[in-house]
Amino acid sequence: MTNILKSFHEMNIIGRIGVFVGLVAAVSGLILSVILGLFNPYVGGIAKEVIPVAFIGLGLPAVLGFIASLYGTTWLMYVVFIYTLPVSLYLAGTPGIFRFFILVTFGYLLAAISLSMDKKIRSKNQIGEQQDLT
Repeated sequence: MTNILKSFHEMNIIGRIGVFVGLVAAVSGLILSVILGLFNPYVGGIAKEVIPVAFIGLGLPAVLGFIASLYGTTWLMYVVFIYTLPVSLYLAGTPGIFRFFILVTFGYLLAAISLSMDKKIRSKNQIGEQQDLT
């Protein structure tokens, strides 16, 4: 836990925004996948054939996105974005609340880009500090 807090304190504002966006996208994706799998309003309850797609296709990436946001892992956030993109593009064409999965997916992308920018800025600052010391 202290490792997470230490890396968060080292981040600049862009990295912190990336963490926040990633956490919001992950929680939203998890909520929407639970609604899709268990409380689907278009099926009238639980649709057993939808549960694996909802949890493997959208719920598992939401959990991975949450972990990637906490640890600031950019490559995992990009993997989550690429993994959820086909399903969210399909769901974007459906009526109702499930079209918002596309916003969740682009939230993963925005978080990944923000975390990448943060790492580049921090590495440039560290190089500059090392040159100042010499």
